[in-house]
Amino acid sequence: MTDAQITINHDGTGSVTVDGETTTLAASGAVEARQEATARIAKRAAELGRPLPATATESGRTWPLLIGTDGTVTPRPQEDAAAARPSTVSAPSVEIPDAQADLDVTRSRPVTGQPAPSWEQPATDPIISEVPGAQDDLEATRPRAIATEPPAAPRHSAPAPQTPSPAVDQGSPVDELHTFREVQSDVHSSVAPTQQNESQHAPGPDTGPAVVDPPAAPDAVDADPRWSDISQQPAAHGFRGTLNGMGLKLAPTDEELAVRRESLRQEIAREEEARRADEQLAQEEAARETRRAIRERAAAEKDRAERAIIQTPFEEPKKVIIANYKGGQGKTTVTYGIGATAGRIRGGDVIAWDANETQGNLGFRAKKAPTARSVVDLLEEAADDFTTVEGSKRSTLARFTRSQGDNLFTVLASDESRDRQDLVDADAFEKVHEILGRFYSLILIDTGNNHRVSHFKAALEAADQLVVPVSAGADGAHAAEAMLDSFESLGHGDLVENAVVLLNDSATRRGDATGIAAKFQQRVRAIIPIPFDPALDSGDEIDFDALQAPTRAAYQEATAAIAHGLAGTKEG
Repeated sequence: MTDAQITINHDGTGSVTVDGETTTLAASGAVEARQEATARIAKRAAELGRPLPATATESGRTWPLLIGTDGTVTPRPQEDAAAARPSTVSAPSVEIPDAQADLDVTRSRPVTGQPAPSWEQPATDPIISEVPGAQDDLEATRPRAIATEPPAAPRHSAPAPQTPSPAVDQGSPVDELHTFREVQSDVHSSVAPTQQNESQHAPGPDTGPAVVDPPAAPDAVDADPRWSDISQQPAAHGFRGTLNGMGLKLAPTDEELAVRRESLRQEIAREEEARRADEQLAQEEAARETRRAIRERAAAEKDRAERAIIQTPFEEPKKVIIANYKGGQGKTTVTYGIGATAGRIRGGDVIAWDANETQGNLGFRAKKAPTARSVVDLLEEAADDFTTVEGSKRSTLARFTRSQGDNLFTVLASDESRDRQDLVDADAFEKVHEILGRFYSLILIDTGNNHRVSHFKAALEAADQLVVPVSAGADGAHAAEAMLDSFESLGHGDLVENAVVLLNDSATRRGDATGIAAKFQQRVRAIIPIPFDPALDSGDEIDFDALQAPTRAAYQEATAAIAHGLAGTKEG
């Protein structure tokens, strides 16, 4: 039977002929071409169920081979090769010392699974100093050496006694076939199941279906493009490294290649670990961005909804009283915060009235006016002007109020004289309330602490919405509960049920906010916490722009809750 023919050129081109059918090879290099040729012949061997003889030719040299069904490459005796080779082709006869011993070593040598970059792979390293011209031969025969020139023509040696030799002749077919043997592992993954494997896995009478081993995962080092360059770099360690330091270019030993392989494997593992860490960080950042985006969308939607309810138009003026029987609960700061929030969002149309029966603080903490006029001045100097159409002018009222600039609301302060403030009784309250209602649709009334005075009772009767500030202490909550009980007994249970409680946090007092909230949970419509803000703690004039964002947001939420209650009340 005629051998299968393999022809390989150093640039990776060539051909393989099996059963008279020739296939052109165009691989990236000689190693890849050898692998492809071996795989094609092994595939045909598997189809026939027997090994196929083959003759490989590369750079003028010839190797008689036997390629098994599983891609195993073994040498053929020279006489078998000569019988199978066409009569028109003759190969030079080469005498090899102890060739049979080398052949036995070759047959028992384990497959490395890594294709060698050259056809030659001697079993032992030649001793350079003992072989004439060994340096040139070594570069051509060293495993995975950097090939700079095509292999030289084989040198023929004279017959020698059958004794062990320290060096193997470069043209030895025994060593040359190592190249084919070391491509076996690459063939296994590309050839159909062999007859041997089929017999091993074939189901017997008492066994189930055949089990086929899955293909092994590719080695990470072999898949890395850097390994091709790293593996072919000249030796840098040991005796070969020393010689390379003298100008030679000897390939590395298997041990040095193993060290390089492990080093690259560790580097790949570190890179993979870093990649996974970066990927994890990116995923966590994306998750944070997603959560942040969700929060921002929710906050934007909440802001739009709150602003919309605060901008609710009222057909009649609405009165909101801010009350707690106990002082120091934050009534004045709450009044200002709600006034500024409503004024900015409604675009004006808001006034805050300090209706404290004694000297109140709203005028002191609000933005100052050129003249310190008060509600008492309004009653004494201009009350009669508002009894006629001609005298009922907003400009007249503006002489006694204090504009709060960008906050777009106005303050009507109590009198700085306690004696004069006593002039504001129930009748005076009704008169001022009627005048303010002509020009403002939202009136905020900052009450005092004495619920027994007539103007407090008048404010309660006029109220459309109740706001109850409570500080962090238990005493303020107790006073607020007592006030709500009193309002209910006076027939204002609907005002209590619709009330909004604002829990003012404090930097100096620590109370049970949860416990305080629980006291009002079933009694009022809304409970909203107001965080502590240093800008409000000084007691000076309030700069609303200086408040922290959470504080302004809390006042907007409170103002929206108030407006929601007002939108549900009957007009008039």
